[in-house]
Amino acid sequence: MNSISQQPTVSSLMHFHYNEPLEFISALAMAGKKDHMMEFARELRIAPDEHVFGLVDGSISRLSAHMKRELACFFGQSMYYERLDGLLFRICYEAKELRTAQEWLDVYREQSPAALTGWFIDAVYASAGVQWRGEFELSQAMEEWDRLERLVAASPLADRDIQLELLEYVRFPEEFKLRTMHLLEAFHQYGFEPMREELRSHGEAGAARYERLFAADPEAAFRAIARADPSLVTKRTKVHISYISQIRADMHRIADPALPDWMVLGAGNDQLDQQREEKETVEKFLKVIADKRRLDMIEMLKERRHYAGELAQLMGLTPAAIHYHTNLLLDLDLIRITKADSRIYYELDLARLEAMMEQTRRMLLR
Repeated sequence: MNSISQQPTVSSLMHFHYNEPLEFISALAMAGKKDHMMEFARELRIAPDEHVFGLVDGSISRLSAHMKRELACFFGQSMYYERLDGLLFRICYEAKELRTAQEWLDVYREQSPAALTGWFIDAVYASAGVQWRGEFELSQAMEEWDRLERLVAASPLADRDIQLELLEYVRFPEEFKLRTMHLLEAFHQYGFEPMREELRSHGEAGAARYERLFAADPEAAFRAIARADPSLVTKRTKVHISYISQIRADMHRIADPALPDWMVLGAGNDQLDQQREEKETVEKFLKVIADKRRLDMIEMLKERRHYAGELAQLMGLTPAAIHYHTNLLLDLDLIRITKADSRIYYELDLARLEAMMEQTRRMLLR
C-alpha cells in the first residue's frame, strides 16, 4: 500500500509555551522603554494595562539610581532603535534550550566583549534600516577593530548621539560587557525575581489560551493575534507568550534548519480589537453627552418614557431635531424603542448608561 505523505499544518508546526529568558529580556526592555511604551499604547488607541505597568513600575523602583541611569542609557533613548534588547534577544534565540533567566545570564557571561559589542552595533543599525557593513559579513567587520570603527564612523544614524555612543563601545568593548553584565544581574535579582512566578503564571495561561485559539481556527487566529499571514510559518516554530509585553507580534527566523524559528506574541493581542472598539465607543459617548439638548433628553427619559411628540414639545425642538438626537442615543444603545397605545416611546436604558459611565471612568483614570 502506498502511503500518502501529508504536509504538516501551520498549527502543528507552532509550539506554544512560556519562555522565562525571553520574558526576562521583555521585562527589562519594558522597564527601559516604559515612557515610549505608554506613548505607543496611545498611538494604538488602547488603554495601557494597569496591572502590567504596576509590575514594571515596581521593578524599576527596586533598582538603584545608578542602575536606572544605565537602564535609560541602554534601552530608553529611542523607541525607533533596537538597542540592548536586540542583542539580548539574538543570543536567546540562537542559544540551545534555556529554561531559566539565570541559565541565559550564564550564556551571556560566556560571550566575548568583541562579539557582544559587534552584535549590539549590528542590532542598532538593522533596526534603523541602515546598511553599514558594505560588502563585509558581520564576522568580517568584527575581525579588525579599526575596520569596525571606520564602518561605524562612515555610517550616519538619524540620532547622532547614538552613533557616537556606538563608537565609544567599539573603543572600549570590555567596559561595554562589564556595564551590561552588571545591569542584567541587578535587574534579574531586584527587578525580575520578585515578579517571576506571577509572570510565569500569566504567561502559561496565555500560552494555553492561544494554543486553543490557533488549533480551532488558525486563519482567524493569525489575523487577530499574530497580525500576520500563516505562510510565515514554514518550519517548527516556538511561540513565546509574553504577559509583560501585552501587545506584541515578532517573528524571528533562524537560518540553521536544525533550529526552530521563534515567534513572540503579547498575551493581550487577542483583546486589541475589543480595546480599540471600547475606546471608540467611549469617545462617541463623550461626544454624544457633550450636547446640552441630549443631556436634557437623558434627564427627561430618566424620569419616565416619552414619545417623540412629547419630547419635541417639552424641549422646544422640531420632530426632525428630536429624530436626529434620539438616533445618536440609539446608536449607543442608551435608549430603546417601545410601542404602546399606538405610539412609539423612547425609554432610557439606565443599566447601559451606568455601564458606559463606568467604562469611561476606567479608561480616563487608568
